[in-house]
Amino acid sequence: MDEMTPEQLKEFLNSKALIDLVSISPDGYPHVMPIWHEWDGMSFRVSTLASSKKIRNLEKTPNAAFSIATPNLPYKAVVGRGDAELSEDTDGSLIKRLCYRYVPTDKAEMYYTMLMARGPRTAIKLTPAWMKSWHG
Repeated sequence: MDEMTPEQLKEFLNSKALIDLVSISPDGYPHVMPIWHEWDGMSFRVSTLASSKKIRNLEKTPNAAFSIATPNLPYKAVVGRGDAELSEDTDGSLIKRLCYRYVPTDKAEMYYTMLMARGPRTAIKLTPAWMKSWHG
């Protein structure tokens, strides 16, 4: 398997593949959650409920890992790790962008409204300290 070129990596990280975000539970076990993301060229950005297990985990231990992979041949994948930074997604701007990225446009606003009604949201910024890619 070959490492992706910078152009292939950029295209892959901007695809609609879900990121498997890994945080560390208080008992020391990994907690993995597939979730929507956006890539800004330096960091992944994710929005989730402020009360979620991944937020509680990251508040205690900001160490995180991730994996993004395609399910079909030819396989493509990116794995890595870094420290997560948390901030409020008070106005829901991040989750709104993610809704319009992942949900068909005619349903995105409805989905955004539904997600915002669930409660306060937290934005996660994960900047990879180490990252590896491949395709085959």
